Amino acid sequence: MRKNILMFCLCLLFTTGIFQVLSYVFFLNITDSLPLGLYLRVPATEFQRGDYIVYEPSEEVRQIVASYGWGDGEHTFLKQIGAVAGERYAIDEETKKFQIEGEPRGQVFETDAQGHPLPKLRGEFIVPDGHVLPIATNPRSFDGRYTGTIPIACIKAKVIPLWIP
Repeated sequence: MRKNILMFCLCLLFTTGIFQVLSYVFFLNITDSLPLGLYLRVPATEFQRGDYIVYEPSEEVRQIVASYGWGDGEHTFLKQIGAVAGERYAIDEETKKFQIEGEPRGQVFETDAQGHPLPKLRGEFIVPDGHVLPIATNPRSFDGRYTGTIPIACIKAKVIPLWIP
């Protein structure tokens, strides 16, 4: 009996260890922000526009996510870098059009699909040093259009699509 319990515990530890190792190598996206699929974490010390990143959202963003039922507010976000330090982005007050470096990049909305009010950023902004602007390909995604920039220190990984069904 003790031997079976010991073997069970060892198997459990082994399995848990494998999942922890895999989570350092891969990132599984199951949200609609970017294409669903498996992403590979790659070493990175510099980031540029277009890179896919996994990052820790601010506490304020976590609270919005949890209160609106979009998740538990404990998970990292997967987004694409839309702008880097020194680049400009703008959201027009009247039209709600979103632009990066003068290029149209979509729309912002007053509410989410369930009618919850979204944070309201309006005006012209410059991405500060040490920050990036995270965006998504889904026009209804909760991203930098509503939350602004994030510090590079919050980035946990750069990822590349490995398997997108």
